[in-house]
Amino acid sequence: MPRTRLIPINAATGAFTPVLATIPAASVQIVEDGSVSPAQGLAIQFPADGYATTDTYPPGQPIQLHARPTGALGLPAQSTSGAFNYRPADTYCQVRSATSTGTVIRVVESES
Repeated sequence: MPRTRLIPINAATGAFTPVLATIPAASVQIVEDGSVSPAQGLAIQFPADGYATTDTYPPGQPIQLHARPTGALGLPAQSTSGAFNYRPADTYCQVRSATSTGTVIRVVESES
């Protein structure tokens, strides 16, 4: 069953907001939520290059992330913070608005 959540993100002048795994997801869709008008567009950094490159997506364009056939994109936090076996949640990407106005993203994680 997919998990959907809304995340408020900062304007282009603010810090990037990390998007963390909350389930062991095989696919993730990130899109600017329609509750914000007018749409702003998104600036996104991915962990594959150490968050060095910022990609810009126009308003309304969904970003699709897919795992390899035998794996997961990320895992949620495991155990309790401070425990000897604690593992923090994986980061899918870091996001902020493409303009000087903050916005809201909708993240849909799916296990299949």
